[in-house]
Amino acid sequence: MLLISACNSDEKCKYKPEPIFEPGLPHVEQYNFEKQGNQSLESLLLDTKVLLEIHQDVCIKTRQEYQFTVQGDYSRFPDSLWMKEAVRQLVYLSSFSPKQAPLKAWADVLEEMRPTMRLGEDNEVQPGVFVRVDRIVSPEKSTLMLVFSQD
Repeated sequence: MLLISACNSDEKCKYKPEPIFEPGLPHVEQYNFEKQGNQSLESLLLDTKVLLEIHQDVCIKTRQEYQFTVQGDYSRFPDSLWMKEAVRQLVYLSSFSPKQAPLKAWADVLEEMRPTMRLGEDNEVQPGVFVRVDRIVSPEKSTLMLVFSQD
């Protein structure tokens, strides 16, 4: 009886991860979407040679992490460039189809907050809604990370 009650204690999720993009969109050379429970990984190879991976964890709280990876060492670029690039990438993605158009609103929010944002810091954009821009750089490749989370 103890085993049965332990199995029933699994958290019931209000939402499930859904793909943000789809195969066949303009600028998307390769596409993949995998879902496991309340998590998903969406991968797009763009015609700009950027690999975009979107990790979603959706249940009661929501977290989306966009990782834009390019070949090359961008470690000498200033923090301000990474903030501008985050805005630029969202504007670009918002142009793919009407389904992605809301990403432009996030670009506008980031652009407005950019002067006060710092890399790696969560910024509250609405009560309980946060955005963070960060980066991972190495001599071989560089990744721009954009994280949206909601409590």
